[in-house]
Order: sequence, then C-alpha cells, then structure tokens
Amino acid sequence: MPSEAISLKNKSNTFTIMKKNLLPLLITILTVSNVFCQVGINTTNPQGILHMKNVTKKLGVVMPIVDSAPSTVTPAGAVPVEATVVYDSIKQCLRLNTSAGWSDCLLDKSTVEGLISTSVLGDRFWMVSKYSSTTSPLMQKRFDYSYYTSAFNSITDKNFLTGAGYTSYGLGLSPAGTQSPATRLMAKSALTTNSGLESRTVITTSGDIFVTGSNYGGKLGTGGNGDVISSWTKVTIAGLAAGENPIQVQQSAYNTIILTNLGNVYAAGENARGQTGLGTTVGNTLTYTKIPTLSNIKSIWSEQERTPYNMFTAIDATGKVFAWGYNFYAGPWGATATFISTPQDITSFFAPATASGAKVVKVMIGYYSLIALMDNNTLWGSVAQGFPLYRIGKGNANATNSNLMLLSDSISLASGETIVDFDMDMDGAVVITNHFIWYTGFSYGYRFGNGGVGQSVNWTLHSTSLLDGDVTLTAVDMGYYGVMIATGSGVTEGGSRLLVAGYNGFKSLGTTPATGDVQNLTYATY
Repeated sequence: MPSEAISLKNKSNTFTIMKKNLLPLLITILTVSNVFCQVGINTTNPQGILHMKNVTKKLGVVMPIVDSAPSTVTPAGAVPVEATVVYDSIKQCLRLNTSAGWSDCLLDKSTVEGLISTSVLGDRFWMVSKYSSTTSPLMQKRFDYSYYTSAFNSITDKNFLTGAGYTSYGLGLSPAGTQSPATRLMAKSALTTNSGLESRTVITTSGDIFVTGSNYGGKLGTGGNGDVISSWTKVTIAGLAAGENPIQVQQSAYNTIILTNLGNVYAAGENARGQTGLGTTVGNTLTYTKIPTLSNIKSIWSEQERTPYNMFTAIDATGKVFAWGYNFYAGPWGATATFISTPQDITSFFAPATASGAKVVKVMIGYYSLIALMDNNTLWGSVAQGFPLYRIGKGNANATNSNLMLLSDSISLASGETIVDFDMDMDGAVVITNHFIWYTGFSYGYRFGNGGVGQSVNWTLHSTSLLDGDVTLTAVDMGYYGVMIATGSGVTEGGSRLLVAGYNGFKSLGTTPATGDVQNLTYATY
C-alpha cells in the first residue's frame, strides 16, 4: 500500500499517520465525543475539513458513480443531504444535490461557451445544446425539422426541448394552431429526436421515450392506433435487459425504429411494406417489438419522412450493412420495387467504397437513390438504372446502371476539411463539411436557402455570406420543404445557432422574415 501521509487535526493536536494505519485511528476517533476533526492527505496542515495535496500532480479524485443522480441514497437508504455530489452515468457528468433538488450537469466548456454565446448574441436566436457523450455526434439529432414543425434543445431554456410550428403535428401542444415564437415543449432534453409524417419521437438524455402526433399504423408504439395530439406520451419497450437503454430513433411516415445501447433494434408501425423488419407484411405492430435477426447494431438510419417509399438501414459493429422496407428502385435491388420484410445483408454492394478498408458510418436509401458516408471522409451513392442522376449530384442524365459511385470527387474539400453530415430525400440532398454547405436536386419551398426554388443537377457550393470561414457546421436535418443546420458552440463558430431555410407557413423555422418563406439561409429567431 502506498505510504502517503494523512493527518487528522482536532482542536489542539495534529496526528500524522501512514494510510495503512488509518482504520484503527478512525475507530478510536469515532469513540470519542466532541472531537472536531480535519483530514489532510499529503499535508500536515489541512486548511479545511478535507485538504488533499497532490504530490505527483497526476492523480484525481474519483467521485461515486450512480446510474442516475435521483437514485442516490444515504447508507441508511434515506434521501441524500444537500451538497451531495455524484457522477451521473446516464448524463455522464457531475451533479449536485441542492434544496431545490438535483442540479443539471455542472458547467463544462461547452456549457460555458453556450452561456457566452447567449450573453454576446442575445437570447433572440435559436441556440441548440451541446452533444451528449452517450453516442457519436452523427447519431444525435438535438434538433429536427418536418413540414409542420421543428424542435431543438434550447440553450436559453436549460437545454429543454423547444419547438415551433403546427401544435398538433409533433409539438404536443394545445389548442390546435400555429405556435410562434418557439416555446418549451417539455422540461427534458433530447438525446435525439426524429419526426415522421405529422409526428415526433424523442429519446431524452435520461433514456426515456416520448411521442406525440399522428399515430399512423401504430408507429408511436403506444399499444393502440389513437393519435397523441395535444400532449406527450411516455412509452416503454417491454423486455429490455438490465442496463439496456434507447439511444437512437428513426421515423418514417408509418413506422418508427429504436436502437438500444446493447445493439438491439425495436420496431413499431405498419407491416404492409416490410418496414418493421419482423418478417411480415400483414397488419400493424402497435408496441415496440425486437427485430430478431439484428444484433450488435451500432447505428440506424431512415430517409423518407413524408411518404412510405423508403427503407430502414442498420450498421453493425463489424461494419456490415442491413436494409429492409419498401425498396423503390434503389440500391442493390436495381430497377425493381419490392417489399423486404426481413433485414438483408447488403454489405457487398459497398465493396467499391470499402476496398481500402473503409467502413460505412451512415447510409440512407430512398426513392430511386442511395447515399452513404464512409469513415475515410468519402461519400458514395447510386441511382436506379434509367432514373436521373441529379439526385446524387451527377448531372441530369439517366443512370446506365445501379452501381455504387464516388460522389465526394465532385465536392471540393480543402486541406483539413471533412464531411460532417448529410441528409437526403427522394429529390435532393444536402452535405455539410466543417465550414461549407453543398446541395443537389430540387429546392422545394426554398429549402436550400439559395433564394430560388429551381433545380441543381450537380453538387453546388452554397454562396451564403453567413459562412465566413470561421463559422463551423456540426449537423444537418433536411425535410421535403426545409432545412436546419447547427453551428459550432463558440461565438465565432456560430454560437450554437441554427441556420434555417424553406417553407415557413407554420412558422416552424422561426420569426425571420416576419412573413413568407425563408428564401435565403438565415439564423432562426424567436
């Protein structure tokens, strides 16, 4: 045992001992009444009740780890006293017990940067919370956009979920109508949120699942077909193992799938097009049900929010890619449309991209097309034979085959620039790098924020003056009529603000401009 010196001081005496002799002395002290002690570690002159001096300057204090701060108890099983500090393993941060209850995470660099951004830029901007360390940033959507609504974790409101748009279709508010400016939706933070046709599913940072909106096909997993219009409903997944928690959600028009930290995938919704992955195309699955053929999954993805013409994909820990659902002339199935009700291993389709040892980190399969991001900073895609290549930025000619092709050779990357994220639908796509935005396809409802509603047949660099080389981009969510892009947390990096563009008939993209659509990319405001 290391021979670090420990001192105990009462009113008149100081005792210095070796740590191995600490237990007998503590027993002696505990038998003596009215002794007021101080503890010093590596010091004979403690300057408080507890004074720890680090001799090597390499050692830290290990705090008690609990599953969740509110579960903390005293040795007698009672509620912990004020000033108790623990490490919350779900939130992955230190939390303090106060007279008002457990604090949120104690300040870290990202939180401080957010507070600075609010102070410098004001509180009129939509500012999204930092990433959680629970999952990779690519898997986390701390914000999302749909035709009717948008939602985000607001820095200016304790990182609680905030939103704007049509109340009944994904905000969980009443009465029915437009909510503007953005307002708090629940006193919880989203680890990730995803919306489909007129609905939204949220996984909170504490691992709970909340749903609201239209329940087509039972996709909300509530156990019934009834809509959840003016409130949020907490749903659970039956049969989760001890320590198993939801970490990612993907939603389409009629289905929802959820990934847990143990690599299992659960599905709910309409079976008709095979999108539950449960091996059937009959009936509806009204509660979250485990897809038995998937295991060891690390991420899940879905493309289409408004129509049923899409597939779900899953990537496992070895890099294998699986897909199921409504194949509408896309990917390895070529120019055919089929319902695939059991996940198929399509890893071999990506052989041109993985030949050098790279792995797929995100893949979306939709209406005629497929796009995949690799871990070596390359982007690949395909379009069904006989269909236009503009969907993946390769011109307006029709594809002569459905083979995978390199896309990032058409996106200029400066030294040190990397592809951060992408999103796509049946008629276009957006790619963000550290500092730039690229797009291709149709700008429905001004969704590309380039001032027009026309078509781009090749990858086009966004010309907005808001991207000055210092502003950094961290995530993107594109809908059929709009887009949201998160900026970096530093003030010069964008101050955690959200860039938006597109159709704004329900004020789901903020209050600027006061009327009409957001034709040019702008920062969303309250």
